[in-house]
Formats: sequence, C-alpha cells, structure tokens
Amino acid sequence: MILAHWTYSKQEWKAFVRTERKQKGFISYMMYLLFPMSAKKIPEVKITPELVCIGANQQYFSSGRHSLTEINIREEGLINIIEITYQCFNTLKTKRGEIIIPVPKGKLREAFEVEERLLSDAALCQ
Repeated sequence: MILAHWTYSKQEWKAFVRTERKQKGFISYMMYLLFPMSAKKIPEVKITPELVCIGANQQYFSSGRHSLTEINIREEGLINIIEITYQCFNTLKTKRGEIIIPVPKGKLREAFEVEERLLSDAALCQ
C-alpha cells in the first residue's frame, strides 16, 4: 500500500539537494562533483509502511531486519523535511539509519498523515 506518492518541481528538488549538501559537507560535495546527474534528476518518492522509494532506490525502515524508531517533520530552509530514523539489525550489531525526504509544496498535511500512520503501525508492532 502506498501512503504517499510525490513528485517535485525542479526548484523544490534543487533546494533539497543544496540543503543536503550543506548538511553532509565535503563528502557530499565531492559526490555531487563526481556524479552530477544524480542531483539533476528529479525523482518521484513513494512511501509505504515498510520502505521509501526515491526514484529506483529503495530504503527499508520497517521489516524483519529494520525497526522504525522515530519520525520528525521539520522546516529546513525553504523546504519541509520528513526524517525517518530506524534501526537495522544483523547478526553482529545494530546500526542506526536515517532517511530524509523533502515534502513537496502543498503536501504538508499529507506528510503529517503519513507520519501518524507510520507511528501507529510501529506502535502495533511493538
């Protein structure tokens, strides 16, 4: 089941990429220089109860090996962001992961509905 399916204007995606590069610093800047096309493509985002798809990339946050720990919606510069934090379990150790998703203009209410749904699903699993 898809909870949200978002597309972005070029301006929204550029603002998100700029914000992320500032947050992640030098390594992100070098990746941008090495792979500039990834910053120029404007992907669509799909959010389900188990994963986020950004373009062709899938990132699980709730599965047999992943557990949702927190969701925050915040304003960052000119855009709103959903930040999904999760734990990834394997046989050796537990790692913490984070998925950052820009909220398109006019979709903030939908973002709060997604947050509420994911948190209620996570509470049922515990």
